[in-house]
Amino acid sequence: MKKLVIILVTLFAGSIFTSCILNTEKGNGNVKEEVRDCSKFDAISVSRGMNVYVSQGPETRVVVVADENLLDYIETDVDDRTLKITCTKGIQKATSKKVMVTVPNLEMVKATAGSNFFTETPVKVSMIEIKASAGSNIHFNMEEGEADVSASAGSNVFLSGNTKSMEAKASSGSNIKAGELQAGNVEARVSSGANVWLNVTGNLSARASSGGNIFYTGTPSQTDINKSSGGNVIKN
Repeated sequence: MKKLVIILVTLFAGSIFTSCILNTEKGNGNVKEEVRDCSKFDAISVSRGMNVYVSQGPETRVVVVADENLLDYIETDVDDRTLKITCTKGIQKATSKKVMVTVPNLEMVKATAGSNFFTETPVKVSMIEIKASAGSNIHFNMEEGEADVSASAGSNVFLSGNTKSMEAKASSGSNIKAGELQAGNVEARVSSGANVWLNVTGNLSARASSGGNIFYTGTPSQTDINKSSGGNVIKN
């Protein structure tokens, strides 16, 4: 009976592995550009390991740059003013799997499932929401405005430029690296082994718990600091 169970478990695991392999695709190395027709949007959501590069400009434009045989699997759909970028099939290997985006205004960025988001030019914002999760990475250079930033589940957010105010929340081993972002007023919350780096010139409200760390530079005009359960708030 024990041997039968082991055999059945092995066969089941093998079938899952085979299924995963069969549902993936390798790029053919022949990189092509494809311009996508998209309605207007002011938010971008990227998932499933895709790479997105964003510039701010007067006209909306979306261009997919990928191996020719992968183009049909890369989706760029707009739903409720959000450009959703994903891949419908797992990609084992690709010479390129990126989407180049130009947009006049941006109010929200979300990256998940091992995807990557980069700004190629500084982006002027009024209010921007930045959310990273599940091992994804966001690199964002902003100007002016306000920012609401969150990172969870081993993700990373890298911020630069300047902002009037920012709310930063990091948890579950994630990082918000905003040492190169000159921020006015900042409210930071960190927990569960996550880390936040800040450069503050206005008021700082910092809460660190459960092994989370907040590191800050600058000369805050006022500080409100709370540490618990092994959390740290450290001035560099």
